[in-house]
Amino acid sequence: MKYLITLTIGVCLLFSAVPAMADQAEDEAAIRKVLEQINAAFNNHDAKGMFALADKSVESWDGSRKGAAHFEYYADMFKRMPSIKSNHLGEIGIIFVTPDVAIYKARRDNTGLVDEDGKALPQLKWLGAWVMVKKNGKWLSAAFFSRPIEE
Repeated sequence: MKYLITLTIGVCLLFSAVPAMADQAEDEAAIRKVLEQINAAFNNHDAKGMFALADKSVESWDGSRKGAAHFEYYADMFKRMPSIKSNHLGEIGIIFVTPDVAIYKARRDNTGLVDEDGKALPQLKWLGAWVMVKKNGKWLSAAFFSRPIEE
């Protein structure tokens, strides 16, 4: 009898978790889609398109650029580096902090980089982390952090 009760409770807990797992899978897919759109906007040098996929209070990880100024930085970078592109090398994962806040981590690279004098720089591999927020049912970028990967 004790095993039957334990089994019954276990099955009930499992089935009650299925809708939450389905919601999380939908959120993960939506987050990936937004990040694909952000990357496409980046590769098209469309800072305004990137901003449209961000929360209006978006800021750089160190807080030095907030809101629209965060994307003015990208607009200036696109002018300085007309060949810059970003490529997805692999997802590390998505961590849900709350149901409406997640951190997406991936390995990426940039090509088409130049220094201040316009001299070509080598490909840069980096680790990126995006803080994503869900507002009005839509996932948006709220903050971004990157660091070079040393190989």
